[in-house]
Amino acid sequence: MAKELEVSGKNIEEAVAIGLKQLNCTKDDVEIKVLDEGTKGLFGLMGAKPAKVLLTVNKNFSASERQEPIENKNFENKEAEEKEAGIEESSESSANEIEERLKNVDFALACKSAKENVSKIVSLMNINVKNVGVICNDDTINLDLSTDCGSLLIGKKGQTLNALEYVVQLILNNNPKTRVKINIDTERYRQKQHDRLKAAVNKAMDYVRRTKKVYRFDPMSSRSRKFIHTYLEKFGEFESFSEGEGRERKVGIRLIANN
Repeated sequence: MAKELEVSGKNIEEAVAIGLKQLNCTKDDVEIKVLDEGTKGLFGLMGAKPAKVLLTVNKNFSASERQEPIENKNFENKEAEEKEAGIEESSESSANEIEERLKNVDFALACKSAKENVSKIVSLMNINVKNVGVICNDDTINLDLSTDCGSLLIGKKGQTLNALEYVVQLILNNNPKTRVKINIDTERYRQKQHDRLKAAVNKAMDYVRRTKKVYRFDPMSSRSRKFIHTYLEKFGEFESFSEGEGRERKVGIRLIANN
């Protein structure tokens, strides 16, 4: 009987790519059947539905022919994690480059635009916005939303809040005068998330230090992965890395070789 695999993804292309990787084959080796094209939902925030495909491996395909050694798998440096929705400040970005970009920014206009757009979008989600607090810190605008339904705005694992921040960031990036990084929070979700991640990383470091083995976290968002990479920089004996693709991307921690 031919081997079959049902896979989900943000879109058909991602679902197919994930399935091909799991099967260790190419498109020529499988028959692809689209089960559900999926939907993006409102602004990508609500009602989103993943795409589903069914991959059926051809009878004459042999997985052993394309088996790759473990060392060739996709392990990347943490610099690849620096890319976030909106403005991307990599570790190589100099202070002068950031300062030059900020010369064109009108913070008053950026704050006004961010506040207005986030209020509009949240209102379209049928969530009542009671207040939007705005605080500027150096090169970042922090928005703190007070609503009558914080859990709905946050969404599962913060996905709705992340999507909202992504959309507002894209809007600001369209104008050089408002192109500044933003952070959106409600009910101190971001801070609570950071506290949970710190606790998890501290336990992971204890495990690695004790066993000398690599510790891998479950797949998580790019924001959480970036936080872990940054947090670990404070500890000289450890290094972090990323592996996997799409929704399966995860962070690992290991001891630095010379320790």
